[in-house]
Amino acid sequence: MPLLVAYQGHEGAFSDVAARTLVPGAQTRGYGSFDAVAEALAGNEVAYGVLPVENAIAGPVPRNYELLWEHPSLHIHGETTLAIELCLIGCAGASEDGVRTIRSHPVALEQVRRYADDHRWERATTTDTAGAVREIVALGDPTVGAIGPALAAEIHGGTILRRGVQDEAENYTRFFLVAARERDAKGDRACVGIAVADRPGSLRDALSAFADRGIDLRFLIARPDRRIPFRYRFFVELTQVDDARLHAALVAIGGEQRILGRY
Repeated sequence: MPLLVAYQGHEGAFSDVAARTLVPGAQTRGYGSFDAVAEALAGNEVAYGVLPVENAIAGPVPRNYELLWEHPSLHIHGETTLAIELCLIGCAGASEDGVRTIRSHPVALEQVRRYADDHRWERATTTDTAGAVREIVALGDPTVGAIGPALAAEIHGGTILRRGVQDEAENYTRFFLVAARERDAKGDRACVGIAVADRPGSLRDALSAFADRGIDLRFLIARPDRRIPFRYRFFVELTQVDDARLHAALVAIGGEQRILGRY
């Protein structure tokens, strides 16, 4: 029986492409939200899940770091970076000149803002890029196009009207491969959630604990704790990590913390 890998969106979405890349030969299954992917993992409905965590243009996807904290059984097992080529996709008989409205996920629409402005297109948001392609194919209106991946056009019967319509050529998204089990530490990266004390210099001291042990900080985001108003939790991604130095740094930091994965 093939492994099941969960992702958010419809078949052919970029997360689906990432799932196929991270677990070759696996069967992929789309869910309606990132929360639903995490719940499917925690409930052992699937073996793995794929979550986007950072786009080179739009920035981080904070909710997916929060989900790893909220579901203690979930751990990062790996990552991949996917080049994002956005396509203008229409139904049969459509043309680029005939399009008047485009549909896609809000992040994808932001990534083609100049292209859409040049054409003076109206924009409508959907839950994911592949879902937008499926919708416009079913609609059959040549004036309505979608912004999405080429795989979605292939799967859902859309016509690619133009490739590479993103405003920035260097457009990449990072994805985590997540499972509801721990793994032996592999690789030199780690992701950690920490809640530092509410005092002057506490975040500085926490970051110094990593730097003093030769651990490089590559990424930091702050998210509300939700349990205590205006208190924040920090998610850090680290490189040049080994077990001994990471453990020593976390002991020095103290407080509430969790290693979300080594990869």
